[in-house]
Amino acid sequence: MNLSELTGDERIIAEHAVLAFQAVKQATQEAKHGQGMAVAEEAVTGKGLEVLRKMLELSVSEHSEAQKKGSAAKCVRAATR
Repeated sequence: MNLSELTGDERIIAEHAVLAFQAVKQATQEAKHGQGMAVAEEAVTGKGLEVLRKMLELSVSEHSEAQKKGSAAKCVRAATR
């Protein structure tokens, strides 16, 4: 991956991912003895969800149909067995 070729939104996501990684790393280093994995998992859950929310926000903002309320753009029937 060539980082210089990232779009603005891709750069934002990359920056959020790095910040999340740094937060997890710091939380793990500051954890009490025997609590490293639990603290790391908690940090991943919190910071990871922030990154996913940002990804969702940016991707939906580019797709006007995703922002509309109501039914899906095209109905799909479930396959019968």
